[in-house]
Amino acid sequence: MDTTASSFTLRKNAKRAAEAMIRKGTAPAVDYGITLSDDGRFEIVWKIAKTAPATDEVEIKIAEASADQPVAASATEAASQPASGATEPAAPLGEPAPRNEWPHGTRVMVRKRKSWREATIVSRLDPDHWRAEYPGGGSGMFQEADIRAYEAERYATPTKQPRRAIATAPQKSSRSRYAIDPEAITAGRLPQRAPVVTSAANPHYQKHFDRLFDLAKAGDWDGVRNYEVKGSNSYSKMVARYRQDLLAVHAASEAAP
Repeated sequence: MDTTASSFTLRKNAKRAAEAMIRKGTAPAVDYGITLSDDGRFEIVWKIAKTAPATDEVEIKIAEASADQPVAASATEAASQPASGATEPAAPLGEPAPRNEWPHGTRVMVRKRKSWREATIVSRLDPDHWRAEYPGGGSGMFQEADIRAYEAERYATPTKQPRRAIATAPQKSSRSRYAIDPEAITAGRLPQRAPVVTSAANPHYQKHFDRLFDLAKAGDWDGVRNYEVKGSNSYSKMVARYRQDLLAVHAASEAAP
């Protein structure tokens, strides 16, 4: 339903449109009426509170009213009037002043459901309602009880402190105990003995380590290179890695001056 239309075919549609504008905060006032126009359509009539007349206008109306009164007054009437110096100031005309004034542009906090949000006063709609705009866009209509003075220190968002980096000790790269020490490989130096298999479930892999070590110690590098390693489990991969380490030792020893 278009809530921006000025007239409606049904009274209930006009009422729904008015209530929707009030909820969204786009209505010019909180009170309204529905009238039937000459063309048979229903129109929304907003009841906007009238502001007090200007001071000059009030003085002109008082002067015009005084001109219609008799010039002479009886002594009794004159005595009943207080002296001009003691006269109390006349009560201001128009709507009553609200308990809190929120001028245009005032930075405030407004309550939206259960939370408070920052906003800026745009206009006063009636003695108890103001329109306010949010910093990020949009506006709303708020009662006096839902408006609070803005306190910069109270509502300021605390600055997030950067998280302190946790110092961690450098981790040493893990190395299999079945591999040859990298320093020994760089130096082209064979280890003293073959690795020892300690797994009770895989003792038969010890023969592969021993055979490779014996070939390398005897200088049979072709035998090391052509040694066949079967299987794809972790111990087969460790035997293959040991063979590659032995070949790396040989290459480093050949490259040494």
